Amino acid sequence: MSIVTQKINTRPRFTRHLVARGELRNSPLCVVDVGARGGFEKHWSIYKNQVDLIGFELDREECIRLNKLEKNTHRTYYPIALHEKKGKKKFYIQPHLASSSFYKSDKRFLERFPASKGMIPTKTVMIPTVGLDSFIKEHSIKGLDFIKLDVEGAELDIFKGATGALKNSILGLSAEAVFFPWRHNIPTFTDIDIFLKPYGFVLFDLPIMKWERRSLSPYMFEDKGVFGPTDRGQPVWTQAIYLKDGVNEMRSSKAKRKWWNRNRILKMASIMELFNLEDCAIELVQEAARTGILKSTESRAMSDLLTPELGGRDVTYGEYVEYIRHQGPPRYIDGRRVSQKEFEKYKTKKR
Repeated sequence: MSIVTQKINTRPRFTRHLVARGELRNSPLCVVDVGARGGFEKHWSIYKNQVDLIGFELDREECIRLNKLEKNTHRTYYPIALHEKKGKKKFYIQPHLASSSFYKSDKRFLERFPASKGMIPTKTVMIPTVGLDSFIKEHSIKGLDFIKLDVEGAELDIFKGATGALKNSILGLSAEAVFFPWRHNIPTFTDIDIFLKPYGFVLFDLPIMKWERRSLSPYMFEDKGVFGPTDRGQPVWTQAIYLKDGVNEMRSSKAKRKWWNRNRILKMASIMELFNLEDCAIELVQEAARTGILKSTESRAMSDLLTPELGGRDVTYGEYVEYIRHQGPPRYIDGRRVSQKEFEKYKTKKR
């Protein structure tokens, strides 16, 4: 769908600190974007020259345009179709090119929504494919850290061709997934979730995108183009965030604890910060200190940088914890969050 669904942290103090210190210079973050039409997501730019960005986009002309536009040795686009393995696959071309897919759209289902014409295939072509593990080996890539997929249903197929990377190096991923099979035989979110679990990936974020039926949709009078997510309607798709659970793995076995070295801890904490998972990042660096991967002084300093603002000002982790302790747990009246004083007054009145 090529729509940004995650809320990205616009003030990642910890990540900026890492980059300023050159912490990732000798082992840059390596990010793969599959379905990179329009360029890489802007939030990866914060890493400057300490990130290697590898993009895959079927549209050869778009790849040529992007490679000329970037002119950056840390950003490269390939007009290659990733799939489970090397071969040739039928590809369905749609008027809305960005939504073209290896899976044929279910016309009967889509016609219940507005602007569906752009999602109905008009022709098919046979295109060559390759597995991600094979590509990594062929291009001597040391290891991937994060992968983002927006490939209109082929996400699971790509994962099947990337089991080596999933097992050995990838820390996290952002994958488009559908809840309802609106393309014929398309794998759903459930299929992807089941496949990823044995590789240690845990769901950390699940934004829900809905489609409203033609009868009430704000797009009901549009005949061309493609409709977008709506406030009401049936949950249809998501851009799910999966990450390795470093804390659990470090506690579970010596072998997994050894896998979590300093570089991986810093990268994962930074990724978590970008996706507004500061609580998870703080837990991670604190556990890394307990296991001796980080020094206690480092962990405390990192926790301070990862702590959210309070009242528009930066505070230390200790100050934030003290504030929470003083405030007590959040209180609600009829779904509205209220102060402790107002809640106590309400309770007294109810008695």
